[in-house]
Amino acid sequence: MTRPHVLVLQHVPWERPAVLGEVLTASGIDWTLDTIVERRELPPAREITGFDGLVLLGGPMGALDVEEHPGLGLEAQLVRDAAVLGIPVFGVCLGHQLIATALGATLHSAAAHEVGVGDVELLTESELGMRGERLPVLHWHGDVVEAPYGATVLASSPSTPNQAFRIEDRVFATQFHLEVDPPMLDRWLAEPLMLRDLPFIAGTAEEAADRLRSEVAAVAGPMREAGERLFGAFADAVLRRTSVDPSLR
Repeated sequence: MTRPHVLVLQHVPWERPAVLGEVLTASGIDWTLDTIVERRELPPAREITGFDGLVLLGGPMGALDVEEHPGLGLEAQLVRDAAVLGIPVFGVCLGHQLIATALGATLHSAAAHEVGVGDVELLTESELGMRGERLPVLHWHGDVVEAPYGATVLASSPSTPNQAFRIEDRVFATQFHLEVDPPMLDRWLAEPLMLRDLPFIAGTAEEAADRLRSEVAAVAGPMREAGERLFGAFADAVLRRTSVDPSLR
């Protein structure tokens, strides 16, 4: 029997699925990493009908920067196609914004600058935790997006009301990064573009990077646990869809 297969869209080389990919693999789901952000046409092999799930990772560009990065328009179309077909979708950071705007939500460019470890407040019971709890997460964004129609907002922060949302059990999105593990954080911090984002009052960028490593290490446990639960819900949605009708694969 063919295993379920998820398409993971990458926007820059240092963004990878990390913990999310581990959860998919452990769930018996294969995944393919691809980059279409600079393309103007989508190869037939990457039409969404060939996959059982779609993941959109983060990146430094804006979700609406289609003129500079034409493939973002292709990704938005894949999101809309997946919604019509009932194919599960997961978005992280830029992916969170791409999903929301593809489904009609408004983007507020440079409305917040959240970079580093900080808490989000959980607004409803979900895989992230119980309503009213505060979850430590890794933030790395400037743009803010509203929730699309029909979405339930799961988490919030003072400057970013929509930190995470879901639509039924098919669409999941987080503005923050639960997928990051120590090797991926090190990869991020080796990128000058990422280092430039780090907030620091005194010292060098390298010292700021070391502080961030320590801050992430201090909350790695609850971050990973919440990530595994939420990524697991997405994996379950993929498996549930294909088990109902194996011909969908």
